[in-house]
Amino acid sequence: MSAIRDPYAFLSPAAAAAGVRLRTPMERSHLAAGAALEDVDGWRVAAYPRNGEAAATATDLSHLGKLDLRAPADELDTLTAGLGPGAARDDDGVWTLRLTPTHGYVLCPFPRVSALRDRIGGAALDVTCVYAAVALGGDRRLDVFNRSSGLDVRESRFAAGRCMAGSVMRVPTLVLNRGDDLAMLVAWEYGEDFWDAILDAGETIGIARTSVVTVEVPQEQEQEQTA
Repeated sequence: MSAIRDPYAFLSPAAAAAGVRLRTPMERSHLAAGAALEDVDGWRVAAYPRNGEAAATATDLSHLGKLDLRAPADELDTLTAGLGPGAARDDDGVWTLRLTPTHGYVLCPFPRVSALRDRIGGAALDVTCVYAAVALGGDRRLDVFNRSSGLDVRESRFAAGRCMAGSVMRVPTLVLNRGDDLAMLVAWEYGEDFWDAILDAGETIGIARTSVVTVEVPQEQEQEQTA
């Protein structure tokens, strides 16, 4: 009998039974804000109306697949294709992050979790439901972030393709600069409070809730909202 490669494999949300719809920790806040819920890759994902550009946006990305990579430095060099600590790379929607010489992460569309995990082998653990995720976008996203954390995310210090661990809203957070937004990962149990705190920080800036699924607002309704 072959040995079990990963004794924690049963914890993987990717192994959920067919028909089970996974929920993000922000779902209650989404419903309270009037969002619809759409099925995306087996997740109940909030759908907000698209009604113009906002100075800053907050998007729930908790449904993304997340793999924790831990291995000796030489092995992680191979797994990350030579990324240095603090660097990240996007390969067709799959982000590989190297936090330290022996620790990294992979962020990917949820349907790709199982295949990537099997390809990487014993160094990868599915932590999709260990971390909630929020993307902070818009032209004034740095203004919102600077109200939330003392981390230096200026372009000169934290350019696109960089990652780091630190404190945001006094919560341990993994931050990734994806170019158009800052993706922030926090412990699942902090997800809803973290989401609400980011929205509070951006309220006077005009932050808007957005999602990977959008509902088009009829033109006449949009005109009423902006009148």
